[in-house]
Amino acid sequence: MTTTRGPLQMNSFVSNILKRPQPKCTNNSMSTNCITNYQSSTATCPDHFRWIHEDLRPWKSSGISKEMVEKAKESADFRLVIVNGKIYVEKYNDAFQTRDVFTIWGFLQLLMFYPGKVPDLELMFNCGDRPQIYRNDYQGSNATSLPVMFQYCGTRGAPVVLFPDWSFWGW
Repeated sequence: MTTTRGPLQMNSFVSNILKRPQPKCTNNSMSTNCITNYQSSTATCPDHFRWIHEDLRPWKSSGISKEMVEKAKESADFRLVIVNGKIYVEKYNDAFQTRDVFTIWGFLQLLMFYPGKVPDLELMFNCGDRPQIYRNDYQGSNATSLPVMFQYCGTRGAPVVLFPDWSFWGW
């Protein structure tokens, strides 16, 4: 089942609830505003930002192609696209409870907290707890390109880009 939704618009009720001050990046005891052009430096950003480099390591030499994103569709619950600050979602499978809804809500918060600073992007997302893509399936002489999947959980043999699980807010 595929369902396409237009740009998700937050209604005024949700918008009013979510109005909060801009988050701060911390440097031990010093607090500064988050920078707009991310530099991988512990002096300006929290330590947990370094993990994105580890998550993206499988694609460091090859880069990420449209083919790699499309290949992940086979096991994705939804595709999320951000263009000019608007979110578009294409749903493929029903996620457990409200996991997909609250993941999308997290992206809406990101756009609200950083208007004009979130780049255009396209990603595939699986809302399950078990990885769907395993490195061993994409090795050897007949291997195809390793798909790129965002997910809540991963293992050493499952190259996924980890994403915070905010869905428990809706349970």
